[in-house]
Amino acid sequence: MTKKVLTELEISPNGIKHGFENISESYSFTYDDISLLPDQISDIEHRSDCNTSVEFLGLNLKLPVIASPMNTVCGGRMTKALAELGCLGIIHRFNTVEEQLSEIFNNNLRNTGYKSAAIGINIKKDLLRLDQLADAGVKIFCIDIANGGSRMIEEFLNKISSRIKNYKLKIIAGNVASYETTKFLISLETDAIRVGIGNGAMCSTSIKSGIGIGQVDAIVRCLKARKDLNSKVKIIADGGISTPGAMCKAIALGCDAVMFGRVLAGCEEAPGEVLKYNTQRWKKYCGSASFAVKQENKNYIEGEESLVPYKGTVAKIIQEYKEGLQSSMSYLNSRTIKDYQRNASFVKLTSNSFNERKPQI
Repeated sequence: MTKKVLTELEISPNGIKHGFENISESYSFTYDDISLLPDQISDIEHRSDCNTSVEFLGLNLKLPVIASPMNTVCGGRMTKALAELGCLGIIHRFNTVEEQLSEIFNNNLRNTGYKSAAIGINIKKDLLRLDQLADAGVKIFCIDIANGGSRMIEEFLNKISSRIKNYKLKIIAGNVASYETTKFLISLETDAIRVGIGNGAMCSTSIKSGIGIGQVDAIVRCLKARKDLNSKVKIIADGGISTPGAMCKAIALGCDAVMFGRVLAGCEEAPGEVLKYNTQRWKKYCGSASFAVKQENKNYIEGEESLVPYKGTVAKIIQEYKEGLQSSMSYLNSRTIKDYQRNASFVKLTSNSFNERKPQI
């Protein structure tokens, strides 16, 4: 019964009256509101027997992890390190196209498929950016805007449709957090969709605009849209992941990949220097719409800025998250991700049951 609630969530239509109009009567879950139920009898002897690889936009990702296209998370060096680990990096767009290209060339990324680049939707500027990046061998493009449910992205995708065909490109679009906006992006024939609005560690969209829902709720709505349309679009859980357990829940729900921001921001390979303060080492982490990112265009800000602890190499982080996923898969007698998603059941947590599950130190 609990599995039905989360996988076949009934979405209340607008217009239902509860004292006020247009208020949904469904709950909005986050990762902390649910837990995987260990209801399988497992014959897996060791977690290393579990295969965490997935097929994603023509790539075989050894772990379904993508680095967020943020200027303090993913440049060429991070993309290179992730490529060597069988994961995907998206080189951020908060620079010139020449600087994006130098990130590719200086890190010997020209001949690897494990790379992607972010662009915006400015017809004049980003068409040129796309052409130059595609000429440099980029095949996966992330249309990096805050609101994926926008007619502007439709106009932009129509403008680049011939380029998509000629260069044989794959398009990641978003962000969205509803059934309707997911259907919209599917209708535009995008290849992957970023799901999550207002859930990132440095995102203040919900506070500034009142927009956003719990990340699990957003994922469930988007997955239902994909199912109803019988689409093969890839769903990327973007935001709200700070632990291996949260990643496990996103994948088990049915997402094809997860996107890391803060998780990778403190790594050696993330852009920016290591800072020393009070005998500890730190790195800067900025939301993509923060003041630091948008100094040249000081419009409305929906991002925060902070320091995150230095974490060492990204290989250590990827290994930690891979082992967490393998452990979760072994509990559910799942040797592959497809088995894992098929076997997954969830329970809803009360605040007390959530606190009980945390280490009592």
